[in-house]
Amino acid sequence: MRTVRYARSGELNIGGVVPRCVRRVRTAGTRSVSAASVAVFRIAFGVSIVVNSAMYVPRVIREHHIEPSFHFSYGPVDFLEPLPGFGMYLVYFAMMATGVLIAIGRWYRWAASSFFVLTTYIFLLDSTFYQNHEYLISLLAALMVLLPVNGFWSLDAKLGRTPASDVVPAWVVWMLRFQIGVPYFFGGVAKLNGDWLRGEPLRMWMAVRTDVEPFHTLLTNASVIWFMVYGALLLDLLVVPLLLYRKTRLAAYVVVCGFHFINVWLFGLYIFPWLMMAATLIFFPPDWPLRLLQRFGSAEETDGESATVAPLGSPTPPPTWTLVPTILVLWVVLQSLIPLRHIAIEGSSSWTEEGHRFAWHMMLRDKSGTARFTLTDGEHTWTVDPADLLTKGQLRELAWYPEHLVQFAHHLSSVHGGAEVRADTSVSLNGRDPQPIVDPTIDLAAVPTTWWGHAPWIVQLNTG
Repeated sequence: MRTVRYARSGELNIGGVVPRCVRRVRTAGTRSVSAASVAVFRIAFGVSIVVNSAMYVPRVIREHHIEPSFHFSYGPVDFLEPLPGFGMYLVYFAMMATGVLIAIGRWYRWAASSFFVLTTYIFLLDSTFYQNHEYLISLLAALMVLLPVNGFWSLDAKLGRTPASDVVPAWVVWMLRFQIGVPYFFGGVAKLNGDWLRGEPLRMWMAVRTDVEPFHTLLTNASVIWFMVYGALLLDLLVVPLLLYRKTRLAAYVVVCGFHFINVWLFGLYIFPWLMMAATLIFFPPDWPLRLLQRFGSAEETDGESATVAPLGSPTPPPTWTLVPTILVLWVVLQSLIPLRHIAIEGSSSWTEEGHRFAWHMMLRDKSGTARFTLTDGEHTWTVDPADLLTKGQLRELAWYPEHLVQFAHHLSSVHGGAEVRADTSVSLNGRDPQPIVDPTIDLAAVPTTWWGHAPWIVQLNTG
């Protein structure tokens, strides 16, 4: 296998001396490693895009984007609206097309950028349909726009549209490892809460899974529940270091696959488990695909493609690449801090939902409830049934999500000439007795949506 050394560009000097730790990180990050694993990652990501988008076409587009007359926005981007008519179908078909192009490495940079814009647009249309895997896909799409992952096993390289190379700088592999490791690690951190440690809501979910006989009795066994609860916690917290350590890597990956297969069996979870099983392969040595091909006798043909290798000092990335190190450092910092912001906010995030999104809080809460809205315009008082205005999907998340209650109250007030809006709610969290989640005496139409910090109109959770 031929080797290309990527030139080092730029040094961080403090007092005219490059700190030793910076030199070590730079040396480790700029060394050349096989591009095979990132090529497989690109292909798997493209295939996941196609499958995920295709799964949504038959039902989700109509239910999520066309049928709703009101959408719960993400604050600063409340100007975003679904495209009319057949427009949303075209968006999903376009995403499928970009997924194919990403997988085959054709017009890669354009395809990755287009997909990032399209998937983020869809993600931001309605917060009631927030999914951790859609957030992860959006993050990976943004990251892959920046990374040089199309120089190997791609049509762009084969056709000479981008310099071909069978190596990449090691930092490319480590950035992908970091991003895939984030959901695992912070998913484990989020499980360090009282409800999960006492077995909820997993125990509740297993109790109602009578459709999985003859395994229902096994899944409701106390010992099995505790094994699943603490096994999932330890897996999330420890899987990244176990994958990085050579002697435990294969065993850790087998356990990861088993974990995701169980999630598919019990909960479905769309494309997320399959994407994570494929993406977690990035923790194996960068040349693992070539070793696998060599074992089956085809590595020579694959590794021996005749292509022009990027010369020293002319790496695959575009001319603006000098900005990327700064962007990636900020990326790592933000991805490390955002999932922890709930710690600085008063109350349980599973109850208030403050700091819950974008923090990899997965499978932590089971909430149900009702909400009745009372409107007053100074002369008349009447009630509104939200079921008359919202879809079933939106209605499921309305009563127990304070931010959505406020947004809907603002909407009702605007429709009814500035009327005051109060909500009488009854919400249960992880099997607790129902209780109000917002102060029923507060005019929710007069309070701002709280994007950071604790909203005083949220009623404190009774943990008794």
